[in-house]
Amino acid sequence: MSRRYLLVHAVMAIILLAAPVRGQEFSEVGNLLTKLTIGDVPVTAEVVSTPQKLYLGLGKRQGLAEGRGMLFLMNASAPQTFCMRDMQFPIDIIWIANGKVAGIEPKLSPSFKGDVTSPVPVRLVLEVPGGFIERHNIKVGDPVRLQLPGGAGDEPHNP
Repeated sequence: MSRRYLLVHAVMAIILLAAPVRGQEFSEVGNLLTKLTIGDVPVTAEVVSTPQKLYLGLGKRQGLAEGRGMLFLMNASAPQTFCMRDMQFPIDIIWIANGKVAGIEPKLSPSFKGDVTSPVPVRLVLEVPGGFIERHNIKVGDPVRLQLPGGAGDEPHNP
């Protein structure tokens, strides 16, 4: 085989491996998107799981469109604590465990300086625009249906 033939095929392999898997979508900041449903309310959420992205969250952003959210995929099911570091807009937090809403924190102001902790151990935490919980009448116990990217996680995907 010629060097040129090998080089062309090596470059093609790199391009193919670097391309996103078919069907996967990414947010404008490069986070993988997934679709989930809380009760009968659909949400398109950015999935974050690396320490850096978990720390940053939605901080420093100017807003979040209705129907969008950020899904935090934690390493283990445990009590999770969040704060409003660098937040520029109000949010609601939905704690998710065992395929259901395990707790809610509505209308957190960007000026809130305290911490909020999940009422039970959770692995999934969803942040949505402030007022979302009230607008959609989300309650503890509502079913949550989702398909985590790559099959990650221990939540029921479609109970």
